[in-house]
Amino acid sequence: MKICMIYRWENPIMAQVRELLETKGAQVDVIYPEKSTFNLTDLKVDYDLYLLKSGTESALSLAGILHMMGAKIINPYPAVSMLRNKFIVMGALQAAGIPIPETYMASNVDDLFPLLKDGPLITKPYRGSRGIGINIVHHQDDMKDLANQKQILAQRFHTPDDKDGKFHKIFCIGDKIFGTKRIWPLKTYEDKIGEPFVISPELEEIAYKIGKVFGITLYCADIVISEGMPYVVDVNKFGSFMGVPNAPQLLVDHILTL
Repeated sequence: MKICMIYRWENPIMAQVRELLETKGAQVDVIYPEKSTFNLTDLKVDYDLYLLKSGTESALSLAGILHMMGAKIINPYPAVSMLRNKFIVMGALQAAGIPIPETYMASNVDDLFPLLKDGPLITKPYRGSRGIGINIVHHQDDMKDLANQKQILAQRFHTPDDKDGKFHKIFCIGDKIFGTKRIWPLKTYEDKIGEPFVISPELEEIAYKIGKVFGITLYCADIVISEGMPYVVDVNKFGSFMGVPNAPQLLVDHILTL
């Protein structure tokens, strides 16, 4: 079996996944699209499976070409491309009846000012990742850096019920669901490990619905529980799986099954 991993960078979990796959007899190669040059006239589907871990423009371009050539990709290119746009993600969740906070798409930051009378907002890049560029907005002055943005994503801020202000992160590997609680913003890489929590039937149902909406089997979702109500605030195309017990082996088993 030949497997190609498409990365922006390789985290410790995925490094273990690669090593375990190799012990199972798989040939595993890694591609970093930003560091590579591709002759598109000669590009072929050379692998039995491509693992699309990166969502950069270069990675998505490569994955899109391979998808059109009939390559088997996890997660599928159309889903990953969709998940890179948080406007589409929130709209798809809303359409599926999955609870989300009030979410706004604006082209003019001034249009968001009246919303502050009902409480703070969270603004984030609509194509962002890794928590970069997320801000809690209490006053108009907090939005001055958004003046030149052509598209602005804003969500109603809900204070987490957790006394330490932690949000809930749900990971899915196939039909297995795991949960960790994390602080925000992350201060160290180790903060990604978080602490495990028991997933309620309500959150389990939400997690499975998310997978069905986007047609994916490896993903994670950020959930804020406020006043007992869960709100899905983001869905990640893959996730680090840090804090998930025995994550490397579970990922390998799932990949080989697929």
